[in-house]
Amino acid sequence: MPSRDRCSTFGPTEVDLLHNIFEQILEERGVDSSGDKANEIAARLISVYQSGVRDIELLKKLSMRPRD
Repeated sequence: MPSRDRCSTFGPTEVDLLHNIFEQILEERGVDSSGDKANEIAARLISVYQSGVRDIELLKKLSMRPRD
């Protein structure tokens, strides 16, 4: 059976939250929202959120870390 987190959809509140965090990260890092770096950050942010992290500062911190 697939993981519930990987199959679940985001509600409007979650979309707004993730969008706001994403925008904050881009601003703090000086990253253009249309580049590959922004896409990498967005993918990490979603992955971290789906793993169960809900603390905003921790989401930002983990989303800005380079992939191993």
